[in-house]
Amino acid sequence: MNKKANPFEYTVYQLHNWYKEAYGSTEKNDLSILKVLKLLFFISAVGVDKNSHDTLIDDVFDNFCAMPYGHVESDVYSLIKNKQLQNVSLDTSESTIINSSLILSLVNQVVAEKINQSIKLLKEVNFDLIKLSSFELVELSHRWYSWQKNFKIAKSKGYFSTPIPKEEIKGEIKIYQL
Repeated sequence: MNKKANPFEYTVYQLHNWYKEAYGSTEKNDLSILKVLKLLFFISAVGVDKNSHDTLIDDVFDNFCAMPYGHVESDVYSLIKNKQLQNVSLDTSESTIINSSLILSLVNQVVAEKINQSIKLLKEVNFDLIKLSSFELVELSHRWYSWQKNFKIAKSKGYFSTPIPKEEIKGEIKIYQL
């Protein structure tokens, strides 16, 4: 699971950069746990299709589950819940970068480049995603078939979570606009 901590912290760092680009500052941000988890999903899914390989969703953030608030990378969620992140702080309203130089030095450069490319592509698809609230991002993820199908399966079994095969995410029509 630690193989995801550094890439996730780097993703949060880059989300702060995107937020600053949109608003001019990250001092008062709304990059909460929920919002960051939603954006992580969109970053992982953007630009991939059923023939893609060696992507973030294949190699790094590869354990998405259908949960009540949409797609959640289960291993990353566990890192947050178990307070295993060292260089970022996240809570229910905002996030803080604790040590940016350590984040930049610890992330694998190949993974960093994949994250950078995915964020760049996501910004091209919908720059204003960073401006949506957590719950608007949840609503957007609920439009994805992979969530609808798998959450329905979970509920039919009396569960609130079930894994989503990454092939389903990769192969579906991507929605990035409310």
